Amino acid sequence: MKELDPAAVRAWVERTRAAQGLPPTLDDPVVIARIVALLPQARQTGSIRAGSNAVRPGTAERTTARSKRADTMER
Repeated sequence: MKELDPAAVRAWVERTRAAQGLPPTLDDPVVIARIVALLPQARQTGSIRAGSNAVRPGTAERTTARSKRADTMER
């Protein structure tokens, strides 16, 4: 996902707030805290990314995939 242009985001917020009859800025700390609670985490870090929990081989050596079919096990 590419980074958003702050000026474009600001313009969009001002435009949509005006369309709803709201002022262009928000300074009520209670409302701001409620909004922050609704927003998802912007970016996951490696320590909490689900893929970081994948089981990995315990060695740095090359791993080999092996089939369990009888005709390939005798190679």
